[in-house]
Amino acid sequence: MTTPNFACPLCSRALVSQQDGLQCPPCERLFPNACGGFDLRGDASDANKENQAQIYNGMMGALSDFSAPHNLGLKHQKGLMEALPLNAGDAVLEIGGHRSGVLPFLESLRGIQGRGLDISAAWVQEQNRLARLRGPDTQWVLGDAERLPFADNQFKAIVSFDVFEHLSNIQAAAAECVRVLAPGGRLLCHMPVQDVGGSLDGLQKRFIGEDWRSRQESVGHFHDTMLSASAATTMFENIGLNVTEHGRFNVWIQPIHDHKWLVWLGKLRHGGKGAQEREPSETSPTPPSKPRFQKIYAKYVLPAAALLAAPDRIGQKMGIGGSAWWVLEKP
Repeated sequence: MTTPNFACPLCSRALVSQQDGLQCPPCERLFPNACGGFDLRGDASDANKENQAQIYNGMMGALSDFSAPHNLGLKHQKGLMEALPLNAGDAVLEIGGHRSGVLPFLESLRGIQGRGLDISAAWVQEQNRLARLRGPDTQWVLGDAERLPFADNQFKAIVSFDVFEHLSNIQAAAAECVRVLAPGGRLLCHMPVQDVGGSLDGLQKRFIGEDWRSRQESVGHFHDTMLSASAATTMFENIGLNVTEHGRFNVWIQPIHDHKWLVWLGKLRHGGKGAQEREPSETSPTPPSKPRFQKIYAKYVLPAAALLAAPDRIGQKMGIGGSAWWVLEKP
């Protein structure tokens, strides 16, 4: 099993373990212990990064469970992860955790060696707490996707679901992914895009524009700064990644089910407060188990929802969707 090595986000040199954190001898910089891991953010903060961290520090909740996905988005992402060519002990990096259950799923599925990076201190703390309860040597750090605090050529895969659209400089983050991926490694990226015309997002943007934009901005989505799907593909290719798979998502039926119906159902079940809005227990001795309702919904209702969402495949073939996804390989 290969343990991923931390590196200075300022000069990319190897970091040395100290009692109070990790030190970069060339920079004479100490990166302190923080949130169950390390604070490896460097000096590249800006207003957008501070805003994004503040938004997600206030959005706690249970991790997504890919072993029994209860919505079509998670089911789709689970399929993408299952197709990654990973073996036990492979190093995998997740960029931007939030409520993500990516690393727990890949630990269970493939026995990977995980590292996670997020700009939200609250979520780094929570992800590290849950990682300790699970047992594997996965660790999360406070960090900046545009200056990854990891050594070159060491990750077999990088997974980033709905994160790149939040970044100040997507190209810098993508280039950093190329640097830390091992040759033949894969970047699995899913993100909302700017060209939403024809999708449910496009219809909402056209007919309830201000309300739609306000809801998008409340979760850190600023569409004027996002890339279109084609521009993102060009960017990935220009930095040296090969596109092995690419598609569109969040078309019509699926986003209604995932983002409207399930939100309404969750509020109905929890007295007006969505299940994802509830605070995690700070003293829970074990990882939270799946609610019985979620297990039943995933097993019996979600297949019917997938059949109803069949028209979305037509939209995807037409290049329609509020989001896009890529599987990219480093030569």
